[in-house]
Amino acid sequence: MNRKSLFWELTIKLEAFTHTVPVPFAVYYAVITQKMEPHKWMIFVTLCVVFATGIGLLGTFIRYLLINNLFNRIEKIKVPDQNSNIEYTYVDRDYARSVKLYVFKYPLIEAIIIVIRWFAGVIPILSLYTYLVEYTPSVIRSGVFTILMIPPISFVTYYFITENSLRSLFDLPQIKNVEIRSDEIPKFDYFRRIVLAFFSLAALPVSVLSYLLYSIATGETMVGHPLIPIVIVASIFIVPLIVCSYIVAKTVRQGLTETSMSLSELAKGNFDVIVTPKSGDDFGQQAFFLNSVIQKLRGMYAEIKGLNEGLEEKVSKRTEELKESLNDVRELKMQQDGDYYLTYLLLSPLGFKEVSSDKITVDFFLRQKKTFEFKGIEYNIGGDLNIAHNLTLNHKRYVLCVNADAMGKSMQGAGGALVFGAVFQSIIQRTKNYDDFHSITPEQWLGTTFLELQRIFESFDGTMLVSMCMVLIEEDSGQLFFVSAEHPLPVLFRDNKASYLTADFGYQKLGTLGSQPKIKVKNFQLLAGDVVIFGSDGKDDILLSAKDKNYDVNSDDLFFLRIVESNDARPESIYRSLKKEGTIIDDISLIRIDYLPLPKKPLLSTEGRKKFKTAKRLFLKGSYAESIQMLLDIINTEPQKNIRLHKELAKLYYHISDFEKATDHMYIYIEEYPEDDDFLYFSSKLMKKTGNFLEAVKYAERIRNRAPKKMKNLVHLYHLYLKLSQAYKAKEILHDLELLGFPDKNLKILSSYLK
Repeated sequence: MNRKSLFWELTIKLEAFTHTVPVPFAVYYAVITQKMEPHKWMIFVTLCVVFATGIGLLGTFIRYLLINNLFNRIEKIKVPDQNSNIEYTYVDRDYARSVKLYVFKYPLIEAIIIVIRWFAGVIPILSLYTYLVEYTPSVIRSGVFTILMIPPISFVTYYFITENSLRSLFDLPQIKNVEIRSDEIPKFDYFRRIVLAFFSLAALPVSVLSYLLYSIATGETMVGHPLIPIVIVASIFIVPLIVCSYIVAKTVRQGLTETSMSLSELAKGNFDVIVTPKSGDDFGQQAFFLNSVIQKLRGMYAEIKGLNEGLEEKVSKRTEELKESLNDVRELKMQQDGDYYLTYLLLSPLGFKEVSSDKITVDFFLRQKKTFEFKGIEYNIGGDLNIAHNLTLNHKRYVLCVNADAMGKSMQGAGGALVFGAVFQSIIQRTKNYDDFHSITPEQWLGTTFLELQRIFESFDGTMLVSMCMVLIEEDSGQLFFVSAEHPLPVLFRDNKASYLTADFGYQKLGTLGSQPKIKVKNFQLLAGDVVIFGSDGKDDILLSAKDKNYDVNSDDLFFLRIVESNDARPESIYRSLKKEGTIIDDISLIRIDYLPLPKKPLLSTEGRKKFKTAKRLFLKGSYAESIQMLLDIINTEPQKNIRLHKELAKLYYHISDFEKATDHMYIYIEEYPEDDDFLYFSSKLMKKTGNFLEAVKYAERIRNRAPKKMKNLVHLYHLYLKLSQAYKAKEILHDLELLGFPDKNLKILSSYLK
């Protein structure tokens, strides 16, 4: 359908109805209810003809402009090329959606315009007649009754006729495949339609007959007997009754036909059928529901079909392999042992411990469940792996320890461990060899390493999964950072008591399909003499024997903690105790980390503490310069006693807008206390003030890794990404705020900055 045909179709149908029902009603009504002299009738009729003609032409012209504008907007929509991968841009998609929603709203526009037309005709006619001729109560009353009876039926009919005529527009290629939500279209269900239609149909004859009875009683009517107008009104009333009934029935039939056709195609197995909503009634809403059902059925059908095809192929292939294996079992056994041995040789150098530290010691323990014999010597392989290295990150020395457990038995688990070890060792060597990695934070390194490993194992399509725990410990401060992928939690052994180091978040095993986590790193402060021990789930999955000789797998979370405490956290002793408690049914690997830091630095002297209190009083009085000088005096006299004074100086200099000096003291403090999240936030704000947005993002992201629900930091980070023109990252922050329940009003304000 083009613009010209739609314009003429609407104009003919709508104006034909207007001049068939409402206008004859109004004319007949005016004739039988008025007693006027001939010259007054001439003026009244002239006013009616002039205004009716003018408003009718004006309404038709407005319709022409509206339809012309509608088609202009439709023609501006870019249709994606089916032969290329070019899709709608965000701007094109939003524009197309707005045009499609406008088509849904257009019937209401026509309905409102016709109501306005009647008001714009009746009211001026009554006003001019009163002004030019005389004030006549019967004329005013007839005008009021006309307003009451005509606009409702005109509104209903114009809406229904226009809605039916626009249905073909939804099949145009520009908007047919444009997705919209059901809550975006104006809803006008059949309950409301029928109630409004009945009301408008009843208002027409009731208004006429009511006024006839009134005018007969008052003697104003020109009709001698009421039976004649009753017959005439009833005859005219048949037209809107037929029109409304036909339109409603036609709409229902169209909705049922479209739904039936879609269900018919679906019954034939055609899951590519698309149901296009074409109205705001119940059938339009059903179209959304049908599309949702069809989409789910399409996905299920494709998945089942793929599984069946793959299953048949796998069964056939496996059958052939079994037939061949029956003829050569002995040779395969020898080859298998050779493969085991080769895997053993490949795995041996990957479980690497290269740690050199005066403050941290690392011990490994590993017992694989699978044993085999090759050339008379017994070996074992499995999916567990221990790795430890020294790393330089953020220009500080760290000890890295990793315990991994590849899922599967014997070769499958060993294959996963082999891939993990090879990839992880390459990451370690890259970190050591390239200086660029020395400046990143431990949180960034753990996060990027985790995601890189996830991408590697995801390429195996879910057939190779690995649980893992990575731990980084800063040698000087004892700050511990760790991230776990569905792995048993590390255990802290402090003052002869064992407890788990818990995290507020966890991740699925490496290689889990569809897992795209935002990595958040847990940090913990170790103290002198602390021991951290962690390992695979083999230490927990112990087959315990009861008194009646029945066996059950251990399910007590505190079981391993008791074993650690009773054996002073020594891996060899822990292993022996586990064997005494029950049967070991899986690989066991353990890593013990001992933290032995230097003695703490002494606090301020008595004199220094007095000066600090004085500086604090000066600050509260507003004497910032004197307060700063007092703190500098303390640092000069006791430079190694309390680094925390630099924190106060940084804030004071920030307060007086001396950002350069604030930055100098900030670096000194944050070097010593990287775990201070509040000061990290302050540091990020300070870097923003200096214009160093990259450094500001670095500090804010560290807080985000540790405290992902801290909304104040997320809002600050959002503005930083806007400063760096990284809109995609700003949108990611906005999404996180929305998930955390950030107020909608504030979200709209933040969203406005993206435009």
